[in-house]
Amino acid sequence: MKSVLKSHSFAQKTITRTFPKDFKTAKLNEETLITNGALVKGETKELVLDGIKISVRNGSITPPFVVDVEHDFPFLKIHFEIEGSSRYTPKNEKSVAVYIPNGHYNFFYLPEVKGQLEYDCTKRKTLEILFTKAYLERVFGHTFKNLSAEFGTALEQDIPFVMWEQSKPITAQLHLIIEEIVNCNYGECIKKAYLESKITEILAIFFDCLSHKQTQHDLCIPKEDHLKILHAESIISKNLKNPPSILELSHLTGINQFKLKQNFKLIFGKPIFTYVTELRMVKAKKLISEQGYTIAETAYEIGYKNPQHFTAAFKKKYNYLPSKLKTD
Repeated sequence: MKSVLKSHSFAQKTITRTFPKDFKTAKLNEETLITNGALVKGETKELVLDGIKISVRNGSITPPFVVDVEHDFPFLKIHFEIEGSSRYTPKNEKSVAVYIPNGHYNFFYLPEVKGQLEYDCTKRKTLEILFTKAYLERVFGHTFKNLSAEFGTALEQDIPFVMWEQSKPITAQLHLIIEEIVNCNYGECIKKAYLESKITEILAIFFDCLSHKQTQHDLCIPKEDHLKILHAESIISKNLKNPPSILELSHLTGINQFKLKQNFKLIFGKPIFTYVTELRMVKAKKLISEQGYTIAETAYEIGYKNPQHFTAAFKKKYNYLPSKLKTD
């Protein structure tokens, strides 16, 4: 399997990457690629499992940055644009346009990839997961095709499929899984099993969305209101210690309280208060496990006046005490 990337921004103009057929490998293969050109700098960590390729990118570019891309294999991909944006414009009939803005993600199948990628942000941080139809069948059997007639038909008949016409914001639940994948430091055998379990978890979330037909609801939200909800989420995520009330958030975003609550739940899958709690728990995990914060310090940092209230909320969410993170 081969991927060819061409751009005048590359020092060598053309980059060709080859991979084993269907990403088949008996063990975990891991490689770190460093780029230090005039227009693009950064690091890409690539991990190939059995049927999966994970790419973790972190770097900077000088926009507009345009790349001609071609893959000689069917493209099943989960793409998280953690920071930055990505726009794919096809040059054939076997793929469709995919745009993923900052803080969004999508899941798509392109039988043939030949087109142009464009990046218009100065910084990019992404998690990209490629896998094969054979991998899906190995993990889920043939049942996944029954979850969505459109998705099943697309895979069987090689029809391009994009899960969401408008890419979705990365939720607190997915942010946590992304952090667990990106920061996984286990040894080879354990790491392989751990990463496979996390990818299965993401796919289970996506297939659950397909089975509940949630995609159609989001398309009913006017673009202006959609942008206001994204702005509301941004305000919340930056003010976890002292988040605004619904009334304050309504004034800050220019959308009435009813629409704010209704559309927030449609886009992010849960009420605002529940979403705030999940973001707080995600941040708490990082503070304790990565930065060595005490339970009391963590509680204060994420907006709990009483550490016991924080501990109770953490246990309700994860089914174990936050103190366990200190001993792992």
